[in-house]
Amino acid sequence: MSGWKRFVGFLAAGAAVMAFLGAGSLQAAEGEPDRHGMVNDMPIPVDDPAALELGRDRYSARCSYCHRPDGRGGSSSVCLACQKYKWGSKSSDIYATIAGGRPNTKMGSFASSLSQEEILSIIAYIRYLQEWKIKDDLAAAGK
Repeated sequence: MSGWKRFVGFLAAGAAVMAFLGAGSLQAAEGEPDRHGMVNDMPIPVDDPAALELGRDRYSARCSYCHRPDGRGGSSSVCLACQKYKWGSKSSDIYATIAGGRPNTKMGSFASSLSQEEILSIIAYIRYLQEWKIKDDLAAAGK
């Protein structure tokens, strides 16, 4: 079974979130880069199963159309699982992008349709998608 089909199967079953939680925390000390090179300068609920499920739900409804269900982007959108962000890698930068959008891009503002809790949960879910990409990259490299 391909990595993509496996990933979609886990998402559909909801089991991936629970498997992710068993792998340990992604949260680095505040102000320090995490294993993805992202700086957590605001509290991101990466260890909260309910927050990750909320993030998965909101991501699926609001983000996956452009950024794909696996977060790896498409021809006209950014790869969120790649840890490379034009507008900054701090949690607050990502929050600002989701809440306020980005001018002259297809990224619109979600501040009026998503709560702060929902946006923080989406960021936590993006961290989860980054973990999947790391695992897939290591598997592809035979590690």
